[in-house]
Amino acid sequence: MDSITQATLGALCGELVLRKQLGWKGAAWGLFFGTLPDLDILAAPFLDGLEWLRFHRGISHGLLAVFLGPLLLAWPFTKIHKQVSYRRAYLFLWLTWLTHVLIDCFNSYGTQLFAPFSDRPIAFNNIAIIDLFFTLPMLFGLIICLFRKKESRGRTILVTLITAWICTYTACSFAIQQKARQHFSQVLEANDLAQDDFTVSPTLTNIFLWRMLARTDDSYYVCYWSIFDPKDAVPRIDHIQRAPETVSKFRGSQAFETIDWFSSGYWKAYFYPDKPNSVYLADMRFTEMHAQIGSKAVKVPPFMWKLTKDGADVKIQRSSGRSATGKEGESMPQKISRFLDPLITRIKGDTTAWEKDARWPWDTAELESTYFPADSTQP
Repeated sequence: MDSITQATLGALCGELVLRKQLGWKGAAWGLFFGTLPDLDILAAPFLDGLEWLRFHRGISHGLLAVFLGPLLLAWPFTKIHKQVSYRRAYLFLWLTWLTHVLIDCFNSYGTQLFAPFSDRPIAFNNIAIIDLFFTLPMLFGLIICLFRKKESRGRTILVTLITAWICTYTACSFAIQQKARQHFSQVLEANDLAQDDFTVSPTLTNIFLWRMLARTDDSYYVCYWSIFDPKDAVPRIDHIQRAPETVSKFRGSQAFETIDWFSSGYWKAYFYPDKPNSVYLADMRFTEMHAQIGSKAVKVPPFMWKLTKDGADVKIQRSSGRSATGKEGESMPQKISRFLDPLITRIKGDTTAWEKDARWPWDTAELESTYFPADSTQP
């Protein structure tokens, strides 16, 4: 999840466990420890792009760290705050660390929950990496709490309501996800498509609009469903060629194997005859952004890499991040509005604003100018 959500959830843990002993300082400590596992980002300058993909959400997010980290940190914490027992300090640190790791498992990115014994990413796909409905009630509720006395009964009730909201929202996300799976299973069956390999995940900032990604040996199928869609709505299914045969010369390289691992095999290859030593790989798990390239509306995957074979070596180039910047001269509010307006319309059950006109394939020039301009550097 995003850093604001992690810090706010940590503050809630501090409020629940340390309020009577420390007052507002409990929430303040929670803000810090709520983001502590993500301090693995400090290693980023010392790692190349491939190493970073494997390191982030790795050992610092494993269950081993969840139990051992608080054992080491609880003792110095009790030295700073002598009114807090070691047992309570451990409970606070364990709960803060555990909730951070668990909500990171909620989104599609995945978390190495069993690191260092296994690097398999665990992803439940039930809440988007940014979800304002999940975060804002918790954030505003905690801000109100800080203006009340720590012994206040109203503060206790408010914290209880915040906790109940988080638990209820999470439970609803799993329930709606199951309903979405049933819907998409019926869609696949009605279209004579394989049902044994598909994922279902929510779109950004909500649990009302869901995205299906189905995979066969050579294709992907993408479909959306909102809980507000009319019952007689005809689902649109985007068919995208996976092109696995184009990566044969890159298989076995560290670059390809890392991307294959990171994307859990949900990559799509772009290969162009005029660049026979290069292939472009897009991670298909995430909701595509709707961007503008010149006069063309396109669907943009947020993760893209370029692999280039240079003799026996395979060089990797990560996308520069320009893909979702949109039109030149746009302000940030305009960019946000351009994305959110059709998203909100689609959530309401209108498919036209979300799905019309935008297309998946690009030509080589579009890929290079959008993802890999001349000044982009190695990861």
